[in-house]
Amino acid sequence: MTSRQRTVIIFKSESDSTDVYAETLLGHNFNPVFVPTLCFGFKNLQELGGKLQTPDKYAGIIFTSPRCVEAVNEALQLGELPGGWKLLHNYAVGEVTHNLALSTLQQLFTHGKQTGNARNLGEYIVDTFDGSRDLPLLLPCGNLATDTLLSKLAENGFCVDACEVYETKCSPQLGECVERALKEAGDSVEFLAFFSPSGVACAMEYFRAHNISLEPWKLVAIGPSTRRALESQGQKVYCTAERPTVEHLVKVLLNPQDSRERLVREREQMQELERAAAAAASALDNN
Repeated sequence: MTSRQRTVIIFKSESDSTDVYAETLLGHNFNPVFVPTLCFGFKNLQELGGKLQTPDKYAGIIFTSPRCVEAVNEALQLGELPGGWKLLHNYAVGEVTHNLALSTLQQLFTHGKQTGNARNLGEYIVDTFDGSRDLPLLLPCGNLATDTLLSKLAENGFCVDACEVYETKCSPQLGECVERALKEAGDSVEFLAFFSPSGVACAMEYFRAHNISLEPWKLVAIGPSTRRALESQGQKVYCTAERPTVEHLVKVLLNPQDSRERLVREREQMQELERAAAAAASALDNN
């Protein structure tokens, strides 16, 4: 490692994309160190398996994470996904989840991979869905799933069959890996990158328990929900990647000012919307 290389500790569980992240970051002169933050346990797979055998009862399926795809694969018990699903409206958050569905579920194609988070996927489904809303969308999900997507779809007349199929827990290796990463990388550690709100919660639990201040490092959030999770913990976010891809991560590491300017614009737009809504409510009251 050269003196010019800057270390990024990445709070991310091992996945098929880890090698891609490592190769790309190294190619841009960043030294990536991965810390397994979460671990997962499947449940209710028999129930999910029964639902998967009746695609005629659904309008499609939504995958919000790679774990959801893995749960479907496990529920099939080495069998194949019924072909009827390929004729339906299927969606995935992010390219990793989309690609995993293609590779493990008989080339099941999903839409929305460019959306990057549940909020954007909900808007995408509302804007592009051209099927019947009488049938529900199947949503295999984890125990920490938020109501963002469900609320957006319900507000727009969709029916969703949410099936909790995995539990997210803090990785028992997290502390050991953080200690090793900080010891081995030393002063070269410049960034701590967080990939999910649940990952933030686990990491912060460790740092608080060991009285470790995050002041020496620049905190990077992958996605707006992760940024909000860090801010809710009283942490200052250095920059935010728009989507959970290594390209977006590298982009904000190289050009953090773009991220901050985008955040300012988003907050200004949100404030403008809130002012408009307040003005409309006031006008109704006066009438």
